[in-house]
Amino acid sequence: MAKTDDHPGAWLGATIRGFLNERYGGKVPGVRRISADIKAACDGETISHGHIHNILAGEADNLTDRTRTLLARFFGKPITAFLPEEESDDTVRALAARFATLDDKQVAAIKQAIEIVTRGQ
Repeated sequence: MAKTDDHPGAWLGATIRGFLNERYGGKVPGVRRISADIKAACDGETISHGHIHNILAGEADNLTDRTRTLLARFFGKPITAFLPEEESDDTVRALAARFATLDDKQVAAIKQAIEIVTRGQ
């Protein structure tokens, strides 16, 4: 299924393609080589070549924290570079709904993590 330019996966794919062009001087290798290079740069951790293909094709809407962290290390970018600038109201509501299922200890841990992250900005 083709993705439109306003689809979250399209934004992510375009962002990653831009970083790849920057990293490889406009001569971007295939997804297997990119996966191997991520593995070399990230102490043996990698992203599968299939997932890299899906990201570049605009078929990966939502990265896991692990994938986002590996991409940030590989490209030397902050993790926030792999998040859309504006989250939609639906995304915020979905996140709030997930938080509503957490106990007080878990919510406190999330608040502490947010404080740690925002201190560096």
